[in-house]
Amino acid sequence: MKKLFTMAIMLAGAVSLYAEDPAAESHWKTNGSASLQFTQGFVSKNWYKGGESNFALLGTADYNFNYTYENFTWDNRLEGKLGFVTTPSDTCHNYMTNSDYIKYTTKFGYKAAGDWYYTLQAIGQTQFCPGYKTNVKEEMSKFFSPAYLNVSLGMDYKKSTDKISWTVFLGPLAYNLKYVNDPYTRVSDGADGFVGAPGSDSHKINATTFGLKNAWDYNLYDFGVSAKAGMDWKVCKYLTWTSQATYFSPLYDCGKYKGNVYTTVEWENTFDMPLNEYFSTKLYTHLRFDDSVSPEAKFGGWGYFQFTELLSFGLSYKF
Repeated sequence: MKKLFTMAIMLAGAVSLYAEDPAAESHWKTNGSASLQFTQGFVSKNWYKGGESNFALLGTADYNFNYTYENFTWDNRLEGKLGFVTTPSDTCHNYMTNSDYIKYTTKFGYKAAGDWYYTLQAIGQTQFCPGYKTNVKEEMSKFFSPAYLNVSLGMDYKKSTDKISWTVFLGPLAYNLKYVNDPYTRVSDGADGFVGAPGSDSHKINATTFGLKNAWDYNLYDFGVSAKAGMDWKVCKYLTWTSQATYFSPLYDCGKYKGNVYTTVEWENTFDMPLNEYFSTKLYTHLRFDDSVSPEAKFGGWGYFQFTELLSFGLSYKF
């Protein structure tokens, strides 16, 4: 018993020394930020130019936890963004989401030469809440409808200075998955095949909105090439620019459907303009190109391009 007690004391002491050793903890580097911001506008009912009052609330969170040991690196980033806006002229909803996603990126790297790393990258993304169109009761999207997963193998270039850091990943071998958890029900139209049933499926999702071939499809997978670039630039004391861009295109006949070739490009930018440690103004832009979507999604004169922009002010904190 005494031997066991002595061994336990020695083991506890070793763990304590390891925990207190700065070198043992230096392999991990973490940082993050969170914000809760809003915009508000009031327009009286007799305002001579018309218009309507509105209120918008936006919450964001961004957390990085990276591990480095000799030639091995493991980079992780968890991002979340959820925003709501009131819709007085909408007869179906009091408010709707105007920004909504949760995304996790992880990269396993082994140093090749200089700032280049052999890298396996995975990106998963979905959303928190149901999404709607104005004055339409049917859901356009919801949690895991859709969900995206991209797994790529390639080379990653990473560089960092005091004010700017960037990374460029090139993945010539990539697997891409689009998944819809609750699509339309597949029913016979009594004539020449099957169609979705939107009338009886108000709680279900039309999968063609996200580039799937049929309204009732659960998934679409492809093999192709992908790329991702990211940058964090502290332009000055009062401006930080964070940018990331992703690209994927499948190879011909290398997926679920033959001849299904498309291109998806996304470019996100966040301009953070802090007033002090706790308050800031943020401008967020998101440009997206996706020619896999159905022709019905090409409305508003944008074609295959999609764009969203948010300008907000409020609480912001970095840790």
